[in-house]
Amino acid sequence: MQMTGDSVFEKRKNRAMAIMEGRGMWPSIYAPPCHIFLWRLGIHVPPPPFSTFWTNFFSFAVVYTPFWGIVMWFIFWKSQGATLLYAATSTLIAGLVFGVIMAAFQEWRKRANHLPAWEKL
Repeated sequence: MQMTGDSVFEKRKNRAMAIMEGRGMWPSIYAPPCHIFLWRLGIHVPPPPFSTFWTNFFSFAVVYTPFWGIVMWFIFWKSQGATLLYAATSTLIAGLVFGVIMAAFQEWRKRANHLPAWEKL
């Protein structure tokens, strides 16, 4: 019996989750809300400690950036009379910084926990 791409991914993801749980990692580290959101959309991105730096950067930045910008617009910028250019620039910068920080953090978690490569699961 041949496994489909979905079942191979789910098998690897479940194995990765078990390894990380066994090493005492917090669920918020290995299954953050943005990854749960991507998984529910059917996007096969490995758990962050098993992803590459660039995959983590794009995963976190793409999900975080619009959410943060919308929240900031309605809570602060709209009432302060901020321009759309200011809001867009601030949102983009915040998203890029958040993406880099989270990707670096996940890279450190991968090394600190001596996790195997995603392909070896």
